[in-house]
Amino acid sequence: MKKFSSLAISKADELVFGVSPNPVEVKPGFVVGAGETFPELNYILPHGSEVSHATMDQVEHVYGEMAKGALERAARLGIEHFVIEVEQVFEMTAYPEWGERIARVTREAIQQYEDKGVHAALRMTIADIRDRVRPPRNRTSTETSLVLESFERCAPYADILAIESTGGKEVHDPALLMCDSGGVVFALGELASRDMAFLWEKIVSIAKKHGKIAGGDAACGFANTAMQLANKRMIPTVFAAMVRAVGAARSLVAVECGATGPDKDCAYEGPMLKAIAGIPIAMEGKSAACAHSSRIGNVAMSCCDLWSNESVPYVRLFGGYSPEVCLEELWYDCKLLNESRRHGQERVLRDLLVSSDVRTSVEALMLAPESVIRISRAIISSEDYLERALRAAVEAIAIIEEAVANGTSQVPESELVWLDQMKLGLEPVQSSSGKAVDHYAAFYPDFIPSEYGL
Repeated sequence: MKKFSSLAISKADELVFGVSPNPVEVKPGFVVGAGETFPELNYILPHGSEVSHATMDQVEHVYGEMAKGALERAARLGIEHFVIEVEQVFEMTAYPEWGERIARVTREAIQQYEDKGVHAALRMTIADIRDRVRPPRNRTSTETSLVLESFERCAPYADILAIESTGGKEVHDPALLMCDSGGVVFALGELASRDMAFLWEKIVSIAKKHGKIAGGDAACGFANTAMQLANKRMIPTVFAAMVRAVGAARSLVAVECGATGPDKDCAYEGPMLKAIAGIPIAMEGKSAACAHSSRIGNVAMSCCDLWSNESVPYVRLFGGYSPEVCLEELWYDCKLLNESRRHGQERVLRDLLVSSDVRTSVEALMLAPESVIRISRAIISSEDYLERALRAAVEAIAIIEEAVANGTSQVPESELVWLDQMKLGLEPVQSSSGKAVDHYAAFYPDFIPSEYGL
């Protein structure tokens, strides 16, 4: 397993959209990270849709129609390259042949438009169904076998393979609700990272076997959950910001196992992975408001290589069906980014995107180039999973405290006390002397140590 001891991008000014040190050819002639930003379109079935034995023929038909509608819009607008992402719902992974059917019908639609000058790539994101039983048996369950079978079945039709894995979530969820910073660091640094290593060695092997791209993972179930809880004022925004930084330490494991990017769009920790490993990244922000609200709609665009809408249900709008409309919106965003590069103004645009969010959100502050470089350095300063998650947390808190002190980022008065509470919460990790597992097992007994190789 590869370990990173230096940054691929060591200066904040070099972190910019459309270009990465290690571009990836996701399909012949379609290179991501080589100087141009491309759309990544994600769509799902209409709300309330049933996926079952009785409905699969109709489900397959709808996925085919969604793909063809988006590809037709691309042909009309002159979009030569974009990525279609299909995120499997649980049923499609629980019944791997169903997911294979959706992958196949999407690939068939893509092939139909090659002669029209549209060269789309397909990202298949397998659902992590291991978490549907608690405590999860991440290594030994039937669900684990189904996840891996789904990768095998979908790989022949896909260009990029991805997942939003959930290892460690059975500890992270209660720790998050209690704002236990040490518990979050343990869940992401020890448990989730170990699970990532187990899972991603297998995903990379499958990708290589089929000649496909192992894209990346996303801490969506961790950091985005924190972000949404903060939006609802159920936890402090400063806590959610720290979780974002810690999530990057966890998501790096996929790259260490051989994932090359583009990473997952809902991995807002992508900028750290880009700084550390130089991989191209997919991001989402303002154009993902159809999926969820956030305070990081502009800053997320500042160093993206793929720009995504996250996910939109299939509905009819005045401008056409929702996937087509979202693709057009993404395309105009990408045209602006690419035009700024042609005029040599990409850093001006990047800085405006960053400053427009950072003043009003410490969560956005985590994605500012200077913060990204600092957090990335903290992560690679150790090879120990738990230690580097801890260092990411400590650095994130320091960045927030500095921003509060110099007035560059706004933090509600009621949240300031939480900065000290977060530091206190990290003390059990800092003083555990290798006994963190025993300490946190006493507080969070609903995980099975052997399922994490402990």
